[in-house]
Amino acid sequence: MRFGYWYYIVTLLALLSTTDGNAKSFITITATNTTQHQRQEVVAWNAKDVWQQLGVKDGSSLIVKNPYGQTVTHQITHDGRLLLDVSVRPKGTAEFSVEQGNCSDFKSYVFGKQYAWRVDDITWENDIAAYRVYGPALQRSGEKAYGIDVWLKSTKELDVDHRYAVTWQSNIDKAFFRSIGNKEGVDFVDRATSFHLDHGQGLDCYNVGPSLGCGTPTLMLGDSLVMPYCYKDYEILDNGPLEFTLSLTYPTVNIAGQNVTEYRLISLAKGSNFNRMTVWYDGLTRPTDIAGGFVVHTSASEDLTLGKDFIAYDDPTDSYERHNFQIYVAAIFPEGGVKTRFVPDHNHLKQGIYGNAVGVKRGMKAGEKFSYWFGASWCQSGTPDHDFWMMQIERFKENLAKPIITSIK
Repeated sequence: MRFGYWYYIVTLLALLSTTDGNAKSFITITATNTTQHQRQEVVAWNAKDVWQQLGVKDGSSLIVKNPYGQTVTHQITHDGRLLLDVSVRPKGTAEFSVEQGNCSDFKSYVFGKQYAWRVDDITWENDIAAYRVYGPALQRSGEKAYGIDVWLKSTKELDVDHRYAVTWQSNIDKAFFRSIGNKEGVDFVDRATSFHLDHGQGLDCYNVGPSLGCGTPTLMLGDSLVMPYCYKDYEILDNGPLEFTLSLTYPTVNIAGQNVTEYRLISLAKGSNFNRMTVWYDGLTRPTDIAGGFVVHTSASEDLTLGKDFIAYDDPTDSYERHNFQIYVAAIFPEGGVKTRFVPDHNHLKQGIYGNAVGVKRGMKAGEKFSYWFGASWCQSGTPDHDFWMMQIERFKENLAKPIITSIK
């Protein structure tokens, strides 16, 4: 009996000695859905407020649990947000407990990386789609690729790193077959490995070239788009498990007598069809129009929708007669104040580029930030047709207008 008593006292003292005297054992955080429909999305709390309410040092490790006591995935972002992927019933509130402590590594649902060997590509993904920006090595090669690329996915698992690894090996294998003059071997490897063909996880069949691609920002001088080339510097600010954030700086160029430098901040969360793009420019000496949008590859008016605060398009892929599906793309401008329009491009018709659809923000000044959302989907990642894509856009807009309300008890 005496041994059991002293064992209890010693254990209790040990626990107390490792605990901050001002710390609480846990706090409760809540997420409230004010809409009439079910919500499933990544939401954010102020991490500094959480640490303060717990009475622990800023930056302390946390454990977050659901009402069943199960540990759930969370992320602290570079700008001090605590992220959770929450499910909240209509007009409901979800509660989680937060305590200080260490937990094991979480499965990541987003990922991004620079692939220097692949002409400095930076490619990132979530569980729905992947996106790519081109880098300095590509620009030095002379290839004209200005916009953001889309890689379609038919798997929820992270797949970009695998696709690049397969491409690396296939380049070696094709080089061998070329060295012995075996064209059939080259063709066989290409069919079996090319990420431009679907091998069960998705593919890259989106034509970018000298266009905005999907979601790229641009300056406008009258009716002309002044497209950027490739990024100069980059920094990956967040890399999962729930959100990816990329910072890009572009080379300073002379535009109509102005030495202009472009900056972008792009983020993509788990489960979202859309990236958030924030762009601003240094060096503007007079108010200048800024736009964001995507390339248009067809002349059919029914393929393109120019809404008041969004643009959407049914893209035919780079080989519609063989793929037999469409890529659904969109850009959304929830802050308003834009003029949506189609800007024709008569110089690149041979490359299948009819023009670019954009949302234009008038009279932006140096350092002024322009934010919008862009993204893509297809029939194998949850968007079976045009009507469903339009519904997804409207639901996304509604959710932006009525965000999930977070609080700390």
